Amino acid sequence: MVKFRTMYLNSDTKGSITSPNDKRIFKFGRLLRSLKLDEFPQFFNVLIGDMSIVGPRPEDPMIVRLHYSEWMIETLKVLPGVTSPGSIFGFINGTALLSDEDPERSYISNMMIPKLAIDRAYVDNASFFIDLACIFKTLYVVLASLLRI
Repeated sequence: MVKFRTMYLNSDTKGSITSPNDKRIFKFGRLLRSLKLDEFPQFFNVLIGDMSIVGPRPEDPMIVRLHYSEWMIETLKVLPGVTSPGSIFGFINGTALLSDEDPERSYISNMMIPKLAIDRAYVDNASFFIDLACIFKTLYVVLASLLRI
């Protein structure tokens, strides 16, 4: 998965989950993340067939190994996406559900299960119209966040 770098070099050794106020993100990186421009290079992955526009977001392999149950694994059996209903949930609720002190633990205990349940429901019911709705909802929540609506 291709992304623009938004964190200082070698800062990813401190965990794979970033909190909203993570000190590892540099200023321009924070701007890229707020505009979701760090995700833009993933369209290259879509073009070469490694990703879909809509599908469950790729998860850190360590989190999968340590914390995924059988029903969660089903979300890994389809192409990962640039956006998904679960990632929209994470984008909207991330600030409230992730702690700056221990983002990985708060992700696993507060966000992972509902996010994956939403993505599992998507996998079970995917359709062109659901994908279209997800794309428009993603655009809406990103723009609303930028405009502080």
